[in-house]
Amino acid sequence: MHITPEKIKEAAEALECTELKSFMFQEPTAGPLTRKRRSSRSTGRSSRRSTRGTRRSSRGSRRSTRRSHRSTRRSRRSTRRSRRSTRRSRRSTRRSRRSTRRSRRSTRRSRRSTRGSRRSTRRSRRSTRRSRRSTRRSRRSTRRSRRSTRRSRRSTRRSRRSRRS
Repeated sequence: MHITPEKIKEAAEALECTELKSFMFQEPTAGPLTRKRRSSRSTGRSSRRSTRGTRRSSRGSRRSTRRSHRSTRRSRRSTRRSRRSTRRSRRSTRRSRRSTRRSRRSTRRSRRSTRGSRRSTRRSRRSTRRSRRSTRRSRRSTRRSRRSTRRSRRSTRRSRRSRRS
């Protein structure tokens, strides 16, 4: 098959539509693609190579986009998981705070009740002491009164005896 200059022009126009326009017009640092064309045969070969390169580059770009999509999906999943874990930890901390509040309340109530019971026991002890004191005093007073009555009786007996004699 003979390559005519018309075919070369068509291939070049087709290439301009694709991403390889940049390959065709690369800066001289890029290498062999920027060298001057020697003949029509070499231009045909270079166009074939460039089309192959475009196919390869498009495949590579597709793969890279797929990889980027996968990585974004993974990152989204990881962020979702981290959010869930943070929510769970927040819930657990709330529950623990509630339980600590309840325990504090119960301890306060128990302390109040123990204070009340202590007060009541103190009062009862005081009342028992007072009652004991009052009973002691009453006993003393009864003893004294008995003694005084005995003395008075003795004195009356003596006075009667002395009168008789």
